Amino acid sequence: MVDIAKLDEQAAQLERDLIVKERETLDVLKELETTKNTVEELKSKLQKEASEINSTLAANSVDAKLNSAAGISEKGSHENSMNDYQNGIGSLDTCPSLAPGFILLELKQAKLNLMRTTNDLADIQATVDLYNKKIEKERMLLGKTRQRLSSSTSKVSSLEEELNLTKQKLQMVKDTEDLGRSHDPLDVTRELERLSYETEQFKKVGEAARLEVLRATSEIEQTKTRIKTAEMRLVAAKKMKEAAKASEAVALAEIKAISNGENSSADSKKKSGSVTLTFEEYSSLISRAREAEEACKGRVMDAEVLVDDANVSKTEILKKVEEATQEVKITKKALEEALNRVEAANKDKLAVEEALRKWRSERGKKRRSVHNSTKFKNSCPSHLRKESSLLDVRGLDLVSNESKPVLKSSLSIGQILSRKLLLTEEYENGMQAEKDKKQVSLGQMLSKPNTDPLSVSVKKTGKDNADEQIHGKRKKFGFARISLFVTMQSKKKKKQNASSRFDYL
Repeated sequence: MVDIAKLDEQAAQLERDLIVKERETLDVLKELETTKNTVEELKSKLQKEASEINSTLAANSVDAKLNSAAGISEKGSHENSMNDYQNGIGSLDTCPSLAPGFILLELKQAKLNLMRTTNDLADIQATVDLYNKKIEKERMLLGKTRQRLSSSTSKVSSLEEELNLTKQKLQMVKDTEDLGRSHDPLDVTRELERLSYETEQFKKVGEAARLEVLRATSEIEQTKTRIKTAEMRLVAAKKMKEAAKASEAVALAEIKAISNGENSSADSKKKSGSVTLTFEEYSSLISRAREAEEACKGRVMDAEVLVDDANVSKTEILKKVEEATQEVKITKKALEEALNRVEAANKDKLAVEEALRKWRSERGKKRRSVHNSTKFKNSCPSHLRKESSLLDVRGLDLVSNESKPVLKSSLSIGQILSRKLLLTEEYENGMQAEKDKKQVSLGQMLSKPNTDPLSVSVKKTGKDNADEQIHGKRKKFGFARISLFVTMQSKKKKKQNASSRFDYL
């Protein structure tokens, strides 16, 4: 990163130097333009002077010709004037010979100055080209460094992305471990209860919002009906106003007709078809007309009042409609938010239930594996068990092996190890006891008919852990008295066989 910064600084410095050199070249070009302008001015001056000299020479030649012609006609009398003329011509010839020399010197000097300026310009152009080449090289190097920088930045960004991915994976692993640790059944049940309570609350809020929406819609419909009734009243009031105006016009027409009928003559009465009235009838008609006019005015006033009331009620209804629409919008927003919350709560609930199922399945697998391991560890040979069986000479079991239900309890690893140690100790003690026993021959066994050397008391593990000896009947076989214990199981089998036969019969 330090080298890249240095390269950027060098590139900036080179750009500054380039700007300075470009300014210098611009100044030199300006000077060159000024020199060109001066050269052009000098050329124009030389051309003007040459044209003037040529014009003067032509004029002098014409005068000389005229004077020579006059001198030929008057040679004798004007010799002195000829000498003066020749002296004047000689002076004129010397003057133009001096002016072109100075002009040539000035031209040579201008050419030398022009050559110098051109040489200087060539040198400046060469230096500018060199600087341009250096700038191009530096630009190429800068482009390469920028490419390297971009590649390094892309590598750094890819490494940062990989680092972020690894961090995210570690965070996910930590979160899963925390979830596995924190997935206590009590916490999970509490979380489920909380989520169910929140869902119920959101449902209640949604129901309330729906009720608000229904109420607002009912209010809007009521306001619409009110607006319609107000419009109907307005139309009726307008019609009443028109009817009152029409009745007023009719009454005025009748009054005018009556007044015109009194003043007109009998002929006009016949022509118009009017009827003659008495003063009482006329006064009654006037009073009726006035009453009708007052009634019309009252109706018009009532209609105007009704129209004003309808307009006021219409504005109020429109305001209420706007308020109701705003309330509906607010309730819709609240309902949408509540629904979103319900969806989020349902998602959380499903996630928690899924985690609980996974945890239960993992726990069941662990329990099965522990139970299988305990079974494998407890599977020891028969001579290591606590319950020893009585055997006769032929190796028959003298104790009835009755099936007893055993309650299997979940054992811890410590209990399993302690039981294993106890079993190993009992096995060692049993082996020592067998070694300490006296060896008995077959003759001794036959000489002692009343004793059973192999009879051993059997310990039964029950609720009270009491030791009981099992007594049974004895049968005699041949010359030897060998004790054979007949168990209660044979009796039970006989009873079962008898009952089955009875049922069969």
